[in-house]
Amino acid sequence: MSQSFDFSHFPTLDTARLHLREMTPQDLTALLKHLGNPEVVKYIEMQPIQTVEQANEWLRWMGSYFSAQDGLRWGVTLKSDGTFIGSAGIHHWDRESQYAEIGYDIAQSYWGNGYATEVSRAIISFGINHFNLNRIEADVIEGNTVSMHVLKKLGFQQEGILRERVHKDGKYHNVHLFGLLSRDFDN
Repeated sequence: MSQSFDFSHFPTLDTARLHLREMTPQDLTALLKHLGNPEVVKYIEMQPIQTVEQANEWLRWMGSYFSAQDGLRWGVTLKSDGTFIGSAGIHHWDRESQYAEIGYDIAQSYWGNGYATEVSRAIISFGINHFNLNRIEADVIEGNTVSMHVLKKLGFQQEGILRERVHKDGKYHNVHLFGLLSRDFDN
């Protein structure tokens, strides 16, 4: 394991098809289109954003993990042409207990291509190798079977259901808790 990440710079990550980088104000238009899509945010604790100001608030919020030194949120782009296709990150890093949470969102037009699995594998590997994580968690709102499949493919185990944990669209939703131990992750 390497030394613990020191937040002296924002890291970039590369996979076979994707480039993960810090998001910038140049991403606002793409972020607005992406998070403005009701299908993309259907299983995220938010409503679709509708203005550039809201996109800017999300950009600041995503950047706050880095400034607070408790996580990272990358913009996900295609290596082939730089197209912004989503975001992914490690959040709520608990250094003492060596765990954190992951999350990801991919633009609807890129669903079904394995990008969520590819990006998740990269950020899990980063978390284990640079945050020295022993445990990684992911919360999935009930009904998001695609995300559950991605997590299971990566070695996560469903550990429980948090009943009526999220209130969205006028009703309560159960949340499925998934966990992965570093020793169970196949880099």
